[in-house]
Amino acid sequence: MDESIKKKSIENVRDYISKNNDFTIFYHFDTDGIVSAALMTEVLKKFKKGVYYYRATNYEDYEKMNIEEYSYNIIVCDMQVRENVLPLFSKRNLCIIDHHQIINVDNIAYANPKLWGDNTYTPCSFLVYKIFEKELEGFDWLSTIGLIGDSGGKENREFVVKIAEKYGVKLGKDEFLYDNDFGNAASMIGAMTTVYNREGADEALGTLISSNSLQEVLNNQKFAYADKIVKEELEKLKKDFSDKAEKVGKVYFYELDQKKKRYSSTLVTELSFDEKYYGNVLVFMTKINARMLRLNLRANGVEIKLPVILNNIFSKIKGEGGGHDKASGGSIDYKDKDKFKKLFLEETKDIK
Repeated sequence: MDESIKKKSIENVRDYISKNNDFTIFYHFDTDGIVSAALMTEVLKKFKKGVYYYRATNYEDYEKMNIEEYSYNIIVCDMQVRENVLPLFSKRNLCIIDHHQIINVDNIAYANPKLWGDNTYTPCSFLVYKIFEKELEGFDWLSTIGLIGDSGGKENREFVVKIAEKYGVKLGKDEFLYDNDFGNAASMIGAMTTVYNREGADEALGTLISSNSLQEVLNNQKFAYADKIVKEELEKLKKDFSDKAEKVGKVYFYELDQKKKRYSSTLVTELSFDEKYYGNVLVFMTKINARMLRLNLRANGVEIKLPVILNNIFSKIKGEGGGHDKASGGSIDYKDKDKFKKLFLEETKDIK
């Protein structure tokens, strides 16, 4: 790990916050992204700075975004800004706090653990907490919700155990440390996006900003209601997956009903931890419109680098995507669905 790069990167991000004002925060509308934005809001308060606008977003939004609608200073949390998207921000003062693939940028405040050679899985909410640990004293419980919500408990077990002991949270036996009150809170926050889409992410963010404890999050009735709806629907979809998924070797292909597209990420993540499918590659394909097919891929218990595989495939068919070694997403033209499946099987024929 290159400590000099790490130090410089963190200094650049902190200087960016210190020297600017009236920020727009772009955040990925999953639990990790929502928590990251809530933590950044607390950081900005401590720096006596203001937030002009919040924008819950995903990877499909960039192509239709009018950047002129947002303030000059933009902080992106938990959203990979691919190099082909950077020109969109050319007239904005950009700061990126992320944990996905590294991008080549100049003169931008950019923090990504991979940039300084740290390959420990570090969700963005945990990264924000570590960069601004002094300012976020007392918000370790919130960082832990985001960390666990993005499957980071296993690789950051020491931190989770420490925070659980601090707040009297009993940890279960799940290796990713999800079966506890931090995991329950993460599930409830994620459910808001699944049920209410972008508006749900915004409401969840507002609730977290005003919450002072883990218990306040767990006691939120709107969160609990959304979580109940999602859990009931997931049980039905898990049965549908069991009945309809196409298994080829260690790969499961499944095309999710377009009407259920909001459940795709949550469903594929939960199934990837299920002992029946753990050690396999799950490839979810969801038709978004007449042209586009969204991909959600998980490979828990498999030695694999999904972003590399996707990039190899996208050199042969039109598509884009990325993410983590064992959890990635992307999109392709719907007409290329069968080509994608064939190429994916070729790329994964030797996996163990």
